Amino acid sequence: MTEILSQSQIDSLLSSLTSGMKEMEEPEQGAAGKKVKDYDFRSPKLFTREQLKLLFSIYENYARILSSHITGILQTYTLVEILEVEEQHYYEFNNALPDSVLIGVIDFAVKDGDDEEDMVIMDISKDVGFCSIDRLLGGSGKPLELDREYTEIELGILEYLIKGMVNLMKNVWFDYLEIQPRLMKLETNSRILQGISADENVVIVVMNILVNDTQGKINICIPAVTLDRLFKKKDAQSKRNARKGDQLTEAQRRADIMNQINKTDLEIIGVLGTIEVLSQELIDLEVGDIIKLNKPQDALVDLAVGTTTWYRGEMGSFNKKRAIAIKESLRRGSDPVR
Repeated sequence: MTEILSQSQIDSLLSSLTSGMKEMEEPEQGAAGKKVKDYDFRSPKLFTREQLKLLFSIYENYARILSSHITGILQTYTLVEILEVEEQHYYEFNNALPDSVLIGVIDFAVKDGDDEEDMVIMDISKDVGFCSIDRLLGGSGKPLELDREYTEIELGILEYLIKGMVNLMKNVWFDYLEIQPRLMKLETNSRILQGISADENVVIVVMNILVNDTQGKINICIPAVTLDRLFKKKDAQSKRNARKGDQLTEAQRRADIMNQINKTDLEIIGVLGTIEVLSQELIDLEVGDIIKLNKPQDALVDLAVGTTTWYRGEMGSFNKKRAIAIKESLRRGSDPVR
């Protein structure tokens, strides 16, 4: 007959199972270490890790410049730091936004690009927006406790601030692309934004901003179409610069070689003629003896550099010294140039 467990035995068994599962889970949590994110193979990423790292370094520099710029405008301590660069769908970014926002719609306007708008979106936390307004109007820089919409006057003030922030982007992109970013408009309702489809991939640059004691976020949303054009334009410009650099390097190399050759000392020898004699005849030569050459008296004199004849000329004198006037120029060892 099967043994029937009492209630206390059942409770004891369940507690031992629970404690055993916890002990088994703890090593797994410790071994995991890094945060693991699911990858959706149905919507693959469009940009490589290296491209996102490049974008991170660009906007890391932008965050440093932006800190100094806003500090100068607001005349108070401001710190901007980049947190992450992440690729996701636009609807994920848009759904995370509240209904009432402060969004600047930007056109990157890449130089020598096509006529299409290279649209980028910049979202700024409302706390930071109201804090900036208060500071620009002479206040201490405190955000509003009441959540409300911006007035037209406040949007005009913020437009001046955001235009300066947008203009700084051309400085951090300068080493890669020449752009002339401009603020097209400000939007305060995230649900009526147009120009980006919900399923389109976007890259989000998330930055943290601290103005006095007010902390918020600056999100820069770059659509995949815009970012793809930027990277292609950058790669094409890099190749042009590389080819131009190679051409300059080759031209410089040739110039350096010619400069060294021009400074080289060369010995030029005038050859009146040649004759073959026996060694005994050469030993018996004395002062006053005559050597008959293989050329007539009025023949041109060969001018040789090393063992190669370059020119032919007539024997004469110049400034009471023997000289040769060049009459013919030769291609190395070939017939005279006519």
